[in-house]
Amino acid sequence: YKKGDTILSESPLIILKHPSNEVRSQFDNSCFTAKKKSSNDKDEKDDGNIINDLALPTSFTNDLPSQQIKKLKALTLAAASYAMHLPNLTDETKEKLFQLYHPSTNTQGDDGVTDDEKCALKMSNQAVKICQQIAAPKTSLNRLVQDTKGADELVNLLLIYSCNAFEGGRVYHRLSRANHSCDPNAIVCESSSSSGGDGDNDVSILKAACDIAEGEEITISYLGSYLYAGFPTRQRVLRDSKYFICQCDRCSSTSHSDLASCLPCPICHPRTGRYLDEDVMFDDGDEGDLTVSYAAPKNGMTAEERSIQCEGCKKVIVFDPNEQSMRKKKEAACVNYMAKAEEKVYDRLEGNDNVNSNASNKDDKNLDVEREANEQFYEMATSICGAKHWTTNFMNLSLIEESLANFHSTLMSMGQNATEDAETMEDLLTGIAEAADGIDRAFKYAIGLKLKTDPAQWLFDYIVGLARTLVGLGDEKSQKYAAEWISKVEEYAESFESDGMQKVVSSLKNAWKRHSIEADGEESDKKRQKVA
Repeated sequence: YKKGDTILSESPLIILKHPSNEVRSQFDNSCFTAKKKSSNDKDEKDDGNIINDLALPTSFTNDLPSQQIKKLKALTLAAASYAMHLPNLTDETKEKLFQLYHPSTNTQGDDGVTDDEKCALKMSNQAVKICQQIAAPKTSLNRLVQDTKGADELVNLLLIYSCNAFEGGRVYHRLSRANHSCDPNAIVCESSSSSGGDGDNDVSILKAACDIAEGEEITISYLGSYLYAGFPTRQRVLRDSKYFICQCDRCSSTSHSDLASCLPCPICHPRTGRYLDEDVMFDDGDEGDLTVSYAAPKNGMTAEERSIQCEGCKKVIVFDPNEQSMRKKKEAACVNYMAKAEEKVYDRLEGNDNVNSNASNKDDKNLDVEREANEQFYEMATSICGAKHWTTNFMNLSLIEESLANFHSTLMSMGQNATEDAETMEDLLTGIAEAADGIDRAFKYAIGLKLKTDPAQWLFDYIVGLARTLVGLGDEKSQKYAAEWISKVEEYAESFESDGMQKVVSSLKNAWKRHSIEADGEESDKKRQKVA
């Protein structure tokens, strides 16, 4: 296959996700913290809120970390969705569905059963027991879980869901069999004709992310954006969500090759306490006089396992809590600081840090708290890990995402007061410049990881959002700058994005040309007037 070639197209066997109101109807009303919407209300895209609104019995959630509680809720809702599908499933569809890989429910003897598989089975059993307690009477879910055979079937179904479901609860006959790699050679795209619904038009396409030789295994990523994170974070995501330890080439490397976790060498750039000097942490590259030397860690889950080697001085630094030399101990401490920063940033990104526990109430006050927290985490990541570490780039993109969402509303609100508009425009242009700089840094970071996938796969939405803002400014210079940004993702869009998004990309790229057309029109009018 050549890059961009279609490998296969497929509709899902089942989509284990229903509109919120339909799913809520399977449970007792007391299980939800928010009131059910009336049948006359449109079922808006509040499927994410139903997880926040669902209150599981405390006997199942005591002492569980928030991430596992979210997983239990997702399994419980998937069980309800399956129960609703069940009357319409053909025997052929069920046969294909239950042929998919899932951990064995028979753990007696523990032969070949990993701890992660035991965890998956425990979570599925717990979800079924929760459904037995909170399912509303006379519902499809209640009938399924009160039947012993049905409950056993549901446990297997939830194991299949845990190990094989794609975004939106989609489970496929062939696509779900594709193995994971942290350096995948294929990606799953949405079909141009896909409606995102539950019909024949809901089609996903597997495409080659790079040239693939005959006989080479076709792999995809199960990680989402965490594909661009460091080794321990990728392993944590896979173990938490898919219950396995990755042993792909990127994860199996024994050299100092965790490029996503590079940090400034503590020998070449001594720290003040745990923090980097400002010129080192921001690393302005060609714009600065300082050349920053970076050290890449080995793959490992703990600080002790993650020795680092500098690309400049070539020295290897190992974190050893029992090190007697104060100099070596200070140099190696940065590895431990990095490991702790990575855990904090991951918990922040996953909403496990309790910075704002009232996540569903997104009023201005709570949004300000969120923004301030993200800025603090970005500053922490930058000062400890430096500019080329995944934590810095992820937190910066989180801030940029918020900024891009605000730029459009800011532009729409202008035009009331000339003095205020001038101040607002100055702040807006500063924000746009900062967003552009952050996206550019992330793009260079992604290129530096040397993965088979195009960095545009990760940064496409950010670049299109920035280009929309620049075009919205209205002047030719800004719109030409938008075209420069679009050129970074244009090739990717042609191969991997839908027809509709390709039209958006083309429109953003060519927006500046309208100025030339208008100028030509004005010149023609002047000539005609002169002739007349």
